[in-house]
Amino acid sequence: MYEMWAEHDPAVSPPAVVWHVVAKDDATASLCGRFLEPSQRVVVAPEGAGPAFPDRYCDPCLVTVREAMCEAGR
Repeated sequence: MYEMWAEHDPAVSPPAVVWHVVAKDDATASLCGRFLEPSQRVVVAPEGAGPAFPDRYCDPCLVTVREAMCEAGR
């Protein structure tokens, strides 16, 4: 099972949130291989409850998910 993990992306300006895919049983690294620091995790506020940052998704993580789903469907 997998979950999404949000963190601030320091490579872009203005600030944005990047979403990675992590395995629920090992949330130390994303599917793209990036080490995820729990202190860097962003808890997204409910809509309208705070400043909203633009979202983007980690392409390498999503490619890995897509490949796994294609394999499972064969």
